[in-house]
This record gives sequence, C-alpha cells and structure tokens, in this order.
Amino acid sequence: MKEKIPAAGAMRLIATRPTMIITTLHENGAVNGGAFGAYTNLSPSLLGVAIGTGSDTYKNILRSKEFVINVPSADLVDSISIFGTNMPPGVSEVEEAGLTTSPSDRVAVPYIEECVAAVECRYEKEIEVGYHSFVVGQVLAGHCKPGLMDEQGYFDTVKARVLHGGKYPLPIYTLFGSTIEGK
Repeated sequence: MKEKIPAAGAMRLIATRPTMIITTLHENGAVNGGAFGAYTNLSPSLLGVAIGTGSDTYKNILRSKEFVINVPSADLVDSISIFGTNMPPGVSEVEEAGLTTSPSDRVAVPYIEECVAAVECRYEKEIEVGYHSFVVGQVLAGHCKPGLMDEQGYFDTVKARVLHGGKYPLPIYTLFGSTIEGK
C-alpha cells in the first residue's frame, strides 16, 4: 500500500521537469531572461508554458509576440538562480549572469549561446489560469550544440546534461544518468 500524500504536497510527486530559461526583449532592447520549470508539448509545432502575469517575461511576450526557450545544461547550474530573481524591468538577467546571446533565425529575441539548445517561438494565444497565463507558442526554429542529436533525430538529454527541477523553488536539480528502453 502506498503512503497517502495530502493535496497540498501531491504536486511534489511530479518532480522532474526540464529547467528552461525563456528569453524575451524588453522595450528598451535589453534581453530579459526568466527561469521556468516545465513546458507542455501540445503538438509537433505548438508548446505551452505557464507564466506569471506580473512578470517581465509575460509583459514582453504580449508586447512583442516572440520568445525563445533556452535549455541549460548542468554547466550553468550556478547561473540559473539569477534568472529566478526579481530584477528591475529593462535590466538584462543574461548580462547579469555573464552569459552571451546569439541572433535567432526567425524572431528578434536572441538565444543564450551557452545553453545546449534553444527553440524560437511566436505567441499564438493564452489561457488565464489563476495568477498565471498558459501561453501557447508556435515553434519556428531550433538550435542545438553539435553532437547532441541521436541517430533517430531526437535531442539526447542525458548526453546534454539537461537539468530537471528537483525541489522547486529550491535550487536543487536532477540529472538523468541513463536511459532505459521498453518493449
């Protein structure tokens, strides 16, 4: 028999979510970055992310209709905390973290060069959910460090050392160390 977990703690049972940094452009041109712990794959070309409606990330997406999802590796674990802080609007978390950006192909928002992968998105729609909004984005293009795609064309999260949130909001992450294939 399993241990009973009260509703207030039940979400903690779904613990491993990929850590992401969403970049947007502030109206003054600064590259805003926010740390996020999950996305939802809606179709081969649509994804969704819950974003707090008071955040700069949310405001920038509504204004510009563009954003980039950056996938950090374990090498960036110490930088991620900067993306979770509340900086004044117009201050670049990317610069504060000492990271660099590269131009995207299809959107004005740049991606973070040090991240192992990035996905360029255009805002499609949103659904209000409490103090968050579930923002749906159309996937336009992607970028990946060389050697991280497998023979079937999938991103190798183990080889890329992608971080997964372990105890949000604490800065504790997990790394997948192996894969297992079912029948």
